[in-house]
Amino acid sequence: MQSLRLTSPRIGELVVEPYEVPDRPPAGGILVAAHVTIISAGTEIANYLGQTTQRPPERVTPYHPGYSFAGEVLAVGEGVERFTPGDRIAGPISHAAHAIESRPERLARFASIPDDVSDREAALSQLGCIALNGVRKAGIGLGESVVVVGIGLVGLLAGRLAQLNGALPLIGLELIPERRDAAKRFGMDLVLDPAAETTHSVMESLDRGGADVIIEATGSPRAFVPALAMTRRGGRVVLLGSTRGQVEGFSPYDAAHLKGLTIVGAHVSTAPVVGTPHDPWTEASNRRVILALMQHKRLDVEPLISHTIVPTQAGEAFAGLARGPEKYLGVAIDWTRA
Repeated sequence: MQSLRLTSPRIGELVVEPYEVPDRPPAGGILVAAHVTIISAGTEIANYLGQTTQRPPERVTPYHPGYSFAGEVLAVGEGVERFTPGDRIAGPISHAAHAIESRPERLARFASIPDDVSDREAALSQLGCIALNGVRKAGIGLGESVVVVGIGLVGLLAGRLAQLNGALPLIGLELIPERRDAAKRFGMDLVLDPAAETTHSVMESLDRGGADVIIEATGSPRAFVPALAMTRRGGRVVLLGSTRGQVEGFSPYDAAHLKGLTIVGAHVSTAPVVGTPHDPWTEASNRRVILALMQHKRLDVEPLISHTIVPTQAGEAFAGLARGPEKYLGVAIDWTRA
């Protein structure tokens, strides 16, 4: 059958294109229809602009963005027992009206959506998994101070999950005023402009002379050294924002070694593929937790969606996120109106 998907044929361009999808999935696979997908303002926009090693400017092959999906199973292939037609599921699928997923390692990352969780909420579960993986790796104890640097979607989710994990106080640092306002509405204890003269003194006034945990969620290498400086002696710095590029002015001895800092890479792929008694938190397990938190109203993500668009508006949204991120927070694509 013919369907639609988003494609970036070249750097800085995004279109909706028709493509063929088989009517039946292969053995071990599923055919799904998208209801809602969420644009990742970090990874997807970086790839769209050719700012990543996955899609450097010299590479001319088309890029199909997206990995935050909520929708319905239309058909299952032979041997599939976890899902049946009609199931609502969430997981990592690109922006498309219909898709087939048959890779076992990818299917393992999907989870069923509870009846009282909306598609818009469930589509945010992928970014929730990314944030939760970082929070788990931070090892936050009740009453530890946590600073989230960069409070876009992933930073806001990480902050809320850190609060649920016992962070006190939870502080957000963000250059964009509109995102600082969003963080205040989302319940952060204190929200600061990192460029303000008073921010440094606030960090020093924390118990133990700095933050117990810094969660770096900007993805910018310029934020790395300042994050280390704000961390207390013996504290932890979690690199959550897929930091890309070289870090200038970084002296490991002065910035990390002398202070005894622990620096943790928290890419979502670092979650275990198979759970063990010592670490059961696979991506699928984390997704079930995120969906349960939504179901029980402990994680309200509706305020994080600032724009709902139809697929034909996606090109404008990608360009807008690239040149004016302050105008957007979460962008949901409604594929039921494709």
